[in-house]
Amino acid sequence: MKKFLCALLLVLILCAGSYAGERRVLRLGLLSKLNSTEEMFTETWKKKFAPNNENLEVRIKFYDTLTAMQMALETRDIANMVLPNAVAEYVLNQNKGYESILVLHSDNMGLAFGFREDSKELCGKFNEALRVMRNNWILQTIEGMYTTSPGTEEPDPVEFEHFDGADTIRVAVTGDLPPIDYVAADGTPAGFNTAVLAEIGAYLKKNIQLVGVETGARTAALASGRADVVFWYEVDTSKKIQDDAPEGVILSEPYYTWDKFVHIRKVPGGKSRSENWDV
Repeated sequence: MKKFLCALLLVLILCAGSYAGERRVLRLGLLSKLNSTEEMFTETWKKKFAPNNENLEVRIKFYDTLTAMQMALETRDIANMVLPNAVAEYVLNQNKGYESILVLHSDNMGLAFGFREDSKELCGKFNEALRVMRNNWILQTIEGMYTTSPGTEEPDPVEFEHFDGADTIRVAVTGDLPPIDYVAADGTPAGFNTAVLAEIGAYLKKNIQLVGVETGARTAALASGRADVVFWYEVDTSKKIQDDAPEGVILSEPYYTWDKFVHIRKVPGGKSRSENWDV
């Protein structure tokens, strides 16, 4: 029923003022999925969300960074950015010239740590730490601290405990999913990512070193050995094959979940007649 209502709303939004036979193109921006192409993911997205309308063509465009996707929105290369609801709320609070236009319900979505296949033991230890944090309500408390009214105040960085003589775990972070994966303007990681990783490091008695990478370079950082762990891959727990995690990447249990995607657009204004049906 939710899917039907979302599809109906999308039709109403896109078809307002149009007439039969008029073809519309809807260009959507998403952060890169590392086990899918734009064409493949467009078909996945259409099957899940898009209405069956021969006069509507949906096109997905991937972006390796949130900044690049915002630039595409500013220049109208895309009509909407599509983001998980907490990230969308952060972006909207930071950009008063943006507005939400559509909310799509999608169960089973989450974020998980990614590891190389030869790091199953490390993955198991992260899962153990996550279970303890969840049972002790530490994980839920961190989530509440950093995802309630995100973007209204910038979070402070969390210091990692140092363990003399202990191994160092290098974790790739992107800053492209604030407030979940957040990097401040000066390049310092802060917020939810640092808080969760600090707790895991303390539980495992391991040193944590953060490595900054672009969203599109997460798997490359892992495969090259530049990072031992990738902070996030997007997962759909109802699927065996993940659109974001390529073969050779093993995943932890999800540490963060959501059930809504939000379409964000620029507040309308100054649109030329030539763009009228090419959104």
